[in-house]
Amino acid sequence: MKNILSIIQIILSLLLIALVFLQANNSPDNKSNFISDTNVEKRGWEKITFVLTIVILAIFVLSSIIQILL
Repeated sequence: MKNILSIIQIILSLLLIALVFLQANNSPDNKSNFISDTNVEKRGWEKITFVLTIVILAIFVLSSIIQILL
């Protein structure tokens, strides 16, 4: 059982790394933040990657807790 959880955690960690890199590529320039103070709403692919990152992170934390308890 611990081997299966370890494999799941490795896969989830790789997914998290990929999703964080995808979000970093979609971020606007730092210069544009100083020019305008408007709030930017996430839409489309950015919103999907943001929500998916949170879901994968929650599953990763849950699997870590389960592995500790076993």
